[in-house]
Order: sequence, then C-alpha cells, then structure tokens
Amino acid sequence: MQADVVIAGGGIGGAVLAELLGRGGKRVVVLERSTAPPVWLRPEILWPATVQVLFSLAPQKAWENSAMLPLQGGRIHDGKEFVPLITREIIAASQVQPWFTNPNETREQLLRLGSFELRRGVEVTQVLKGGERIVGVRARDLATKQETEILASWTVGDDGVHSKVREACSITMPTRLFPVQFLCAALTWPDYLPTGIVHLWPNWNDGKSGILAFGAGALPGGKGVALVVINGSRFDANPDSEESWQRFITMDPPLARLGATLDFPRGFMRIKRPWGHAPRYGGPGAVIMGDAAHSVSPAGGQGANMSVADAVVLAELLLRGEANLIGEYERRRRAANARSFGPTRFAERAFNLPGWLVPNTCRRALLHWLSRHPARVQRGLRSVSTLFQEVSGP
Repeated sequence: MQADVVIAGGGIGGAVLAELLGRGGKRVVVLERSTAPPVWLRPEILWPATVQVLFSLAPQKAWENSAMLPLQGGRIHDGKEFVPLITREIIAASQVQPWFTNPNETREQLLRLGSFELRRGVEVTQVLKGGERIVGVRARDLATKQETEILASWTVGDDGVHSKVREACSITMPTRLFPVQFLCAALTWPDYLPTGIVHLWPNWNDGKSGILAFGAGALPGGKGVALVVINGSRFDANPDSEESWQRFITMDPPLARLGATLDFPRGFMRIKRPWGHAPRYGGPGAVIMGDAAHSVSPAGGQGANMSVADAVVLAELLLRGEANLIGEYERRRRAANARSFGPTRFAERAFNLPGWLVPNTCRRALLHWLSRHPARVQRGLRSVSTLFQEVSGP
C-alpha cells in the first residue's frame, strides 16, 4: 500500500504526529507492535506546553476522566515526617502546572483519535530502500504472520532506543545506563493519602540493601502508581530483598499500609534506562524522534515532553512540504533536546556520589533548606518545564 507517512511505533510522539498530519490531510499509517496497553504502569509528568497540545486534540475533560490529574504538590519523608517540597503556592507562583499522568491511557486515547490508520499487533521486520533513499517498511502481523509492504514518502521512527529506522539510516546512538533502576507497579490509591500529591520515602536507614526510595502518586479513577528506585547491583546481591523491603516500609505507618498491598518485588516491572543522543535525526526518506533520537532518564520529566515537541515540529514541516526537512528539523529540535539532558546528567552525578561524601545528615539538611526557600524550587520548576521547548532567536 502507499501512504504519505508511515510511523514505526505508537508512542506519545508518534501518535501526536500521526493525528496532526491526519488532520492536515496526509494519509498516515501507524504500526504498533502491542495489541493493548502494558499490564504494568509507570509514572509520567507532562509539562504545560505538552498538555496544551493534548488539549488541542481532545477535550480537557476527556483527559482528566481517565489519564491525567493536575499535580498539586510533592513531599518527601525525612524519616520522621513529610517535608512539603512543592506546594500549591509554589506551583501558583511559578505559573507552571504539571500534570501527573497514566502514560498507558494517554497513549491509548491518542491512538483512538482516528485521523490516521492504526495497525496494532504489527511489527516492522525490514526498512525498505530504493537506492539510497528509505521508501517504506515491510511489516508482519504477529497473529496471522502475514507480511505487507507499506511504501511512503517519509518513514518515521518512533520505535525506541533500539530503533530499526535509525539503524537503516546508518545512525549509531551511543548510550550508557543510568546508574539506578526502577521497579514500577500499579496500585489502588488509598483514602489515607491525599490525591494530587506525589509522595517520596527515601530509605534513610538501609541504602546498602539496594532499595533507595519509594514513591507513589494518584491517577484518575482511584488508581495510582508506585515506583521503587534501586541500586541494581546491590539489590541483586541482596539475598533478603523482601526482608529489606519489610524493614524499609516500617519507617512510616502510611508507607507500611501502602507497601503491604504490593507484591514486592514480583508484582513490579523492572526498568533499566539507557540514555544517549543520536548524532543525526534521519537520512534520505526517514526521520527519527522520541527515544529513537534521544533517550533520557526520568529525571526532570523530559522524555515524553521532548517527543511531543518533536512531533509538533515534524508535523509543521511535513504539512508545509519543507524541502530541507531533516536539516530544518535538526535546527529546531537539537539544541532543545540537548538541554533536556541536563536533569539526567545532574541526577547521574548525584547518584554516583559515594555515601560517605554526602551523608544522610547533609541530605536531610538540604531537603529542609529547600523547603524554606520556595523561590529556588519555583525556579527549578520553571526551568525543567521548558527545557524541551525551542528558544526563538533574535
């Protein structure tokens, strides 16, 4: 079959791009390997510029009903009590409204919008070339094993860190693993914890167990998401990780009640996060976006927001028939995406600091100092909420 654009991968960026192009009159085919949302859940924060794009594609109420909640604050337990690090007053003063989201439901709503053709349960087996130019893909239906060639003027890779489209463009993206790993799980949100607030319990007493922290946030419909930050090597070397978990959650009664509802660690999905930035964003006939072009850690909530920003620029360029598509795409997105690696680099340095250099007394002191200096937190919010956006030149 013939299309204007074929998109490998139905991530948040690829789905936004497909909908924008479809509304602009392009024939777009999205190939998504999964047939349904993942059974596991992870947290995600979307910043105002990204949310504005989503609200332009579907009514705000539709997102709030099942996918997104406005974040009203964040607090960290210091071993005795919660310290409010981000408050409603800080969010109001910073004029930045973050949204805590269910990424599975966000992507499902985008894929259901319908201005493009969606093929689920289909994987890309080969990227097709005509001479030096990429001209489409060969795809296989995972259920029937039937293969189809889809030819397109442009092929877009939103197919993750191990992108087939990027590989076909002969682009190598060097990556390295983020120093900590994440265990993620869905939960039922308890009535004894406020909604709209992200809660974080660092493991002040036994970091050597490999369990570094536990975080949780509420989602629409009485749902929630749990995140355990671990030092992978220490965690794997710990013969009694379940016992360490039980000791950890006793530090705070609400944490103990919440932790008791979770099957640790069997009920969690383990995520290792490679990060890196591709030296180019495409080749003749193909472009890459999202994790295929720039994979980051969860620090600063940049990944999904970078991908949607990529989609908005790519849609604009494709709809106007930009002759120098890849060059203009890189000119507008590379600097912003490079800035978005700042939180990942900062977090990597922080996690790699030896414990003796920054003992818990210093960490607690820094936490309380930040809680007494809201202007610092406001500036931090404003910074991370715009790193992924283009900066207009003079």
